[in-house]
Amino acid sequence: KKMMSFALLLAVPIVSSFQPSIPNRYLLRFPSVVKLSAERPSAATTSETEQPSPSEENLLEQSTLTLLEHINLNVPNHDYALDFYFGVLGCGLDSRTAVNLMDETDEIFVEEGLVWPNCGANQFHLPIVDTGAQVLPGNIGLRYKSLVGLKERIMKVESTTTKSNRCFDSYKIVNDNRGETIQIKDRYGNMFHCREGAEPLTQKYQQPIVKSSETDKYGDVVATKYGMEIESECRGIDYIEFNCRIRTAQKIATFYESVFDATTTVIEDQDQTVALIGLGDISPDGKASQYMIFRETPGGLPTYDGHHIALYVGDTKEDFEVAFRNADMAGIVWVNPRFADRVTTLEAAKSLNQFRFRNILDIKTGEQIFQLEHEIRSVQHPSWPGKK
Repeated sequence: KKMMSFALLLAVPIVSSFQPSIPNRYLLRFPSVVKLSAERPSAATTSETEQPSPSEENLLEQSTLTLLEHINLNVPNHDYALDFYFGVLGCGLDSRTAVNLMDETDEIFVEEGLVWPNCGANQFHLPIVDTGAQVLPGNIGLRYKSLVGLKERIMKVESTTTKSNRCFDSYKIVNDNRGETIQIKDRYGNMFHCREGAEPLTQKYQQPIVKSSETDKYGDVVATKYGMEIESECRGIDYIEFNCRIRTAQKIATFYESVFDATTTVIEDQDQTVALIGLGDISPDGKASQYMIFRETPGGLPTYDGHHIALYVGDTKEDFEVAFRNADMAGIVWVNPRFADRVTTLEAAKSLNQFRFRNILDIKTGEQIFQLEHEIRSVQHPSWPGKK
């Protein structure tokens, strides 16, 4: 499916990630055509169109949002993060950031202390920042071939540490009609939901990791402590679920439809309205490879602390350029002063193969309804984990 400029989105069925009461098959509605107003870049008008009924013939094979690649969570130091992501979750150390943990070299990759725990096609970026740890308001869904190893590592840490020096805060094992979930919270409050299942991404994308046999290249300490024999035990990020304000889920879905022509639906689950944004391939039974989920949550939400995600869009550089033009028309292109990529024009976006935005808008009014920094990348980006 090619990216289109605010065009009609075909409906497909997708499901939420591991919410027991959300059905395994759910047909998307057809959203109305939403076009940004050239006269008022921060707002939009909605034109009426006939809403055809979803059917098997309407199924798409791929979302215009190709891959949720990484989640960036700042940490104050390595005291708990390395043991948690590598020693408990079973991620692999990205070979590009390995030098940042090696005492034998003065070389630094990007910035001192930065590590990338990798899991299949995906990554966590963990820069050390003295402003403190970032916490995602919701939960992160992780995929495993088997939960046996994860359980063993949790039990080992629990039996050899005390609560005060443990690398995670708490965990529980939940069994329901959709199987077993290990819910584990890190020391800072980030929640991870870990489940067994198929690997929809690793046949197409892989992140490089340090192997335990590569002692000559990375040294005995790094290769032995963080190296994997073949692959990371954690096989990927299935979804991110964010808590959002009441009466904003539908508007968030419309935003992604309008700016990215994304595959979305909005459903009611456990008396809460939930927006589902599909990424990657869409299977014949309507399941997406990954999801971004926005769940309406009563009460106050924490102030946004700057955590960010990285998404790849489309299949070609032309798809990426359309995405930039749409974001620019919406008035949301944004520069994070912390990073070197200062993209404000299409030429700069084409040169660096990425741009950023932070504000999710009510397309009809231009009002900011959610904040989340997005690093939007082209498949031409040098870090693209697929075939070059």
